[in-house]
Amino acid sequence: MTDIWAQLARYRQVKVLPDGLRVLLRPLSGGDAEQLANLFARAPHEDLERFRSDPTDRQVVEGWVKDLDLSKVFPVVVVVNGRIIGDATIHFGAKFQRHLGWVRLFLDREFRRRGIGTLMIRTLIDIARRVGLHQLHALVPADQPQVIKAFEHQGFKNEFVHQDYAILHDGRTLDVAELVLYLVDHSGEF
Repeated sequence: MTDIWAQLARYRQVKVLPDGLRVLLRPLSGGDAEQLANLFARAPHEDLERFRSDPTDRQVVEGWVKDLDLSKVFPVVVVVNGRIIGDATIHFGAKFQRHLGWVRLFLDREFRRRGIGTLMIRTLIDIARRVGLHQLHALVPADQPQVIKAFEHQGFKNEFVHQDYAILHDGRTLDVAELVLYLVDHSGEF
């Protein structure tokens, strides 16, 4: 692990929300499987069906924890009173996409609309800058305008809407917005 990854493995950010709630953001660690599984066990089905893999499958969650390689996927958990209440990840590109990262967020419904999602986005942006990424991408279902606005308030641009990009269990399709944050300005280059 290079110096930057060793430093980021110790990343910690503590914030106190206006309502007094103390929030810790830190990288996922090897002992977090149970807490992470509990986070997803509390989630309603309509949230979980938007995941690429099944986070209620204990083996999936244990794989995420066991196979930690921060240089490929950087997971940040949000901890309140010793309990994981959120999970945010940067999935790093490789080879010709090594300058790109894709972000994903999940926050327990009980803690939404309190500014924690914004803290999660800011944390991922901070980490992306530290490792030298040029762009962050987020795919957000168009039926979540508040999430799209949260990304836009942090500088992401709604670059494109993919029509019928996702399909739900009942067969309905969802349009998905692709939001991009440009961390390096190449506009003046030829």
